[in-house]
Amino acid sequence: MKRALLLVLCAARIGLAHADVRVTDDAGHTLQLARPARRVISLAPSVTEMIYEAGGGDRLIGTVEHSDYPPAARQIPRVGSNQRLDLERIVGLKPDLILVWLHGNTSNEVTQLASLGFPMFNLESRRIEDVPDALERIGQLLGTPAAARSAAQRFRAHYAELRSRYERRSPVAVFYQVADPPLLTISDTQIISDVIRLCGGRNVFGKEPALVPQVSTESVVAANPDVILAAHIEEAKNADGAKPERAPSDASFARWAAFSAMRAVRTGQMWLVPADTISRPGPRILDGMAAVCTALDEARKAR
Repeated sequence: MKRALLLVLCAARIGLAHADVRVTDDAGHTLQLARPARRVISLAPSVTEMIYEAGGGDRLIGTVEHSDYPPAARQIPRVGSNQRLDLERIVGLKPDLILVWLHGNTSNEVTQLASLGFPMFNLESRRIEDVPDALERIGQLLGTPAAARSAAQRFRAHYAELRSRYERRSPVAVFYQVADPPLLTISDTQIISDVIRLCGGRNVFGKEPALVPQVSTESVVAANPDVILAAHIEEAKNADGAKPERAPSDASFARWAAFSAMRAVRTGQMWLVPADTISRPGPRILDGMAAVCTALDEARKAR
């Protein structure tokens, strides 16, 4: 009897080891792999970060430009950028899984890769709550479910702490400046707007239909935000990488100097927040959230 039970347990373990992997991506497609992926290419810096956080860094054989975190990612071979991929190099690396940034990578090149038979998995976190779920799905695909689950639990706990601390604070009208020129911002369908909301902020262009709408100077002045936020990528300006910097004289805000009656200008509430943490929908988005919440708290005091 004991021997029979042992044989059953062994057979079950063998079956589990070779069981198919079935996971649904953010495009609604279910990907089935015969076994966990061992040769993985990431097509976005945020996806690269999630792969490492989910315990699969040793499976990564290729990634795109600007994949610089964690430091080990800088040593991974580059296969182009999110806007222009080196298809020949990707094919040569022989991946058994390509993780795609849905709506962030060029669709024509992604379609070409899919037509060659490479397994593709689309990721696009629109809400902070989507990030731990993405980590867990990556863990399933890469065969690192325990590490991914642990990372997701840490993320959820940190998120819950930040949310309980900030979300009930008095509303602050926020203009988030993506670029200038052209003057671009974000709508409520973008994850940065989720960060703003959870810090007690109100995105003054949240109802725009586009994900990253272009707006006019006049529309921003009319919205009269309490604070203007802009991301910066110059590490020397913010060596610790996690804190916001009030910088009304920074070139990013030069357009607004002529509008002294606007609340954010009058009170000097123009803040730079670390670009990588706030712009990448990955594990470090909570560092970006902490930076935004700090800036909004200061804007509340200045009103």
